[in-house]
Amino acid sequence: MVFGQHEVVSGIRGRSRLALATLGLAAAVGLSGCAVDGTAGSVSSQPISAPAGHSAPTEPAIDPAPVIPAVSESMVWLPAGDHQVPATLALPGAKPGTAAPGRIPAVLLLHGDLGGRDVTGNLFGREAADLAAVDIASLRIDFAGSGDSTEPDLALDYPNMVADATASMQYLEQDQRIDPDRVAVLGLSRGGSIAATLAGTLPGVAALVEWSGAVYNGYDEDPDAHQHARDNGFVPVDVGDRDFHLSLNWYDSIEQSRPLDDVAAYRGPVLAVVGADDDVVPPSVADVFLATVASKDTTLHTIAGTDHLFGAGSDDQSAADEALAVTTDWLNSRLVQ
Repeated sequence: MVFGQHEVVSGIRGRSRLALATLGLAAAVGLSGCAVDGTAGSVSSQPISAPAGHSAPTEPAIDPAPVIPAVSESMVWLPAGDHQVPATLALPGAKPGTAAPGRIPAVLLLHGDLGGRDVTGNLFGREAADLAAVDIASLRIDFAGSGDSTEPDLALDYPNMVADATASMQYLEQDQRIDPDRVAVLGLSRGGSIAATLAGTLPGVAALVEWSGAVYNGYDEDPDAHQHARDNGFVPVDVGDRDFHLSLNWYDSIEQSRPLDDVAAYRGPVLAVVGADDDVVPPSVADVFLATVASKDTTLHTIAGTDHLFGAGSDDQSAADEALAVTTDWLNSRLVQ
């Protein structure tokens, strides 16, 4: 059905992932009218003996075919002003018997608050493999204080995230294997805010994907914590193995950010994937975003019964698989086909 000016697709749980699903093909061969053991229409189950004085034939040894990975990943460090951004570059694996595809499209993957490029359930790594299977490269990065970043926690704020993401886009566009006219951006949660700002302010972003995207103009999201940062310079946040220090600049810059305004004039294709039960970024945020953006090619995909991260940290991966498959299909249709 149509919601406003964009296509609305209801989620169907349990759909298999595009690149990781395999098709099992069973062939039943019926033999009739033959006399393998001397009886028409039957096949003997007894082993065939060699004639007297002869050795039974043996099958020649066959070396197993080399395993060709669907995706080739490498760790890279991207220049970004006075520091470097850690990232994983994923490229399609070589396909035996086929010519190199020439310059290929790519997608920049941006994680959310206090996350990392290998987010819960390895969502980005799984998406990278799916994209590589359809000849799309990807680059997933760590923002300051996350993953392999050597930047301190206190360097994390909205402008610095935008700067690191911009440097990452430029890195992809300058790579001779990548088609600079087919570079898209995908953001998860707060990474969706950054993705929206990039799409609306950088020329030539080929497509925009929002996963539970926080595409709304800034406000004071946590007044008590913000005041604590004013009083102490930062707020310690427990991230499991340590405390992450969110700076006063973080709280100020999130309040001052305007991703919805930034993306309003964007005319490229847009996909928003949301969980119907998301209690971090309400699904209604995607409705407002898609009603605001200037694009005439917008798609909303809602996955029933799932949360902010599509259940990626749970035993049931059906919602996560659906998000991955829908995203890969959509990007393939906009960047490749």
